[in-house]
Amino acid sequence: MELGPNLRAELITDGPVEARIAPDDSANLIVYYVGEQHGSLAPCGCPDRPRGGLPRLASYLASSDPGVVINTGYWLDDGQGLDGNPRADATLKNQWMVRGLQTIAVDAVHVGFNDLFGLSTLPDGAPDLPLVSANLSGEGIAPYLVVQQDDQRIGITGISHPGHPSVDTPGFLRADPVEAARPIIEELRSTTDVVVLLNHGASDAAKKLARTGHVDVVIETNEHRSFEPPFNVGDAVWVRSHMQGMRLGELRLGNNDAGERWAFDRKIDMDASLPNETRLHDMDTQAKSELKALERALFGR
Repeated sequence: MELGPNLRAELITDGPVEARIAPDDSANLIVYYVGEQHGSLAPCGCPDRPRGGLPRLASYLASSDPGVVINTGYWLDDGQGLDGNPRADATLKNQWMVRGLQTIAVDAVHVGFNDLFGLSTLPDGAPDLPLVSANLSGEGIAPYLVVQQDDQRIGITGISHPGHPSVDTPGFLRADPVEAARPIIEELRSTTDVVVLLNHGASDAAKKLARTGHVDVVIETNEHRSFEPPFNVGDAVWVRSHMQGMRLGELRLGNNDAGERWAFDRKIDMDASLPNETRLHDMDTQAKSELKALERALFGR
């Protein structure tokens, strides 16, 4: 799909891994993005053609060009019981999700508002993951990350809607996304080659920040269900992730002969024709077994 001289998009819905890999296009940076797993390593529970799952994601990444791998937000289960405490099943799912993302070795994990409840379920405190948020702060969450990709320094930060003031998130502070992120983005603009802003449910704030001219890429996560092509906000390329990780986003960036940046946004269905990576598949199998046993003990089912 041609969207203009510098923007292209493509949707890939079937075929083996080899047929889904992008042809050589001289991209000098590739960003893989996916999120909204809600604590599940497995594909979505859709009765018709379930898609997603970390095992399929890992198999695609292993066959693809090297790039920056980002989880865009709402990756944890935020389930709570009637007493307001985290549910035991949510805790178990979130422990397995942490292990899954560690196995994939993601470069950045965006913390959205809902993830704060999931983080509070983890018995050992902040997980050993590259957590990032400009406006949500707490143990283990960095305001920004810098990732080296070949000869480029990629600055990554993120914003989330802060939730209603009446909602309590013990151990975590929530600030205004624009006020919190603006100085961070200005600093990243002067110290890195590419600035990526992750946005979970804070699109108005992200637009204000993109129009400052300091942002190169905005990745929006907000339960998007359809194929939506990229567009520009100010100088930034704006792309949207697909809910429940059912499609992997692959944003390829390069420069044309005139030195102008182009962007090719690919969406790849994570369907059953993709193989499962062995380690993640084994983890998913064990996670399902433990979850089933827990539910039987708790609910008798």
